[in-house]
Amino acid sequence: MRYSKLALLTCVFVLLLTACSPFDQAPLGVTGSPVGTAITLPTPIKTQDSSTSFPLALGTPVSAAKTEVPVLPLSEIIPPTGEIEKVNSTPQPTVYTFQICSPLTLHSLSELREITSDPYRPPPPGKEQRHHGIDFSYYRHGDRQTIQGVGVQSVLPGKVAASLVESYPYGNVVIIETPYSALPDEITDLLPINEEESIYTLYAHMDQPPLVTIGEEVTSCQPLGQVGKSGNAVEPHLHLEMRTGPTDATFTAMGYYQAQDTEEERKNYVRWRTGGEFLHFDPMLVLRDLADRLIRQ
Repeated sequence: MRYSKLALLTCVFVLLLTACSPFDQAPLGVTGSPVGTAITLPTPIKTQDSSTSFPLALGTPVSAAKTEVPVLPLSEIIPPTGEIEKVNSTPQPTVYTFQICSPLTLHSLSELREITSDPYRPPPPGKEQRHHGIDFSYYRHGDRQTIQGVGVQSVLPGKVAASLVESYPYGNVVIIETPYSALPDEITDLLPINEEESIYTLYAHMDQPPLVTIGEEVTSCQPLGQVGKSGNAVEPHLHLEMRTGPTDATFTAMGYYQAQDTEEERKNYVRWRTGGEFLHFDPMLVLRDLADRLIRQ
């Protein structure tokens, strides 16, 4: 009988410990599966509609409490004749829906490690040698025999700063600017960027002329073209660069190493590559490190 009481007390003690165990917390702020091609973040741009606000930490948008709105006379809602044009002519800021997307439509962010054929190998400042970006390529991956023709899409939202056709050495190339004001804290805290700068993402060696034009606004995951081997590429691959630089820069021409390249093309190439105005960093800081951090939260 004494042993039975002892066994009963032991069971009660174990049950009490189990009841106090904390529950595993659910991930916050990540849309979709860890193997998906895109991660959604709250947009840092605030519109005039204040009915929805985003917390600083990643999470679900928080809706403000509903309040009674007084009914106004029609004369107070519609401005008098002559003032309508003035009201509507006020420029409105561009509002981005922020996502981090894989640059390749058929390969998720987590797959990019497996298909990296040439990693970021930065040269000393102002030097052209070594590798300013990262290359994605393969001869066989899963059911595919080549990366040729895989869709190229925008990693970040922004505005097209360059859309060039057969511009040596980059070939068919797109550059997209994402301003500081469109970036969430999770990115600005990770990268060496200030409020007067933007992130510029370059996509090179595409098979055909780009699908976007200079000045065009693009969203994350928007198609830009297909993987190819234009420019100085020997085998099909996507060359991706990320740099920080001054806002509102555009490149209407860029080229080097060929006799027919104009002075403007050469100046723009030097400005982008080695002039010190646009500073390259490892794209995997965004595509791998930031993505992994968000998935684990």
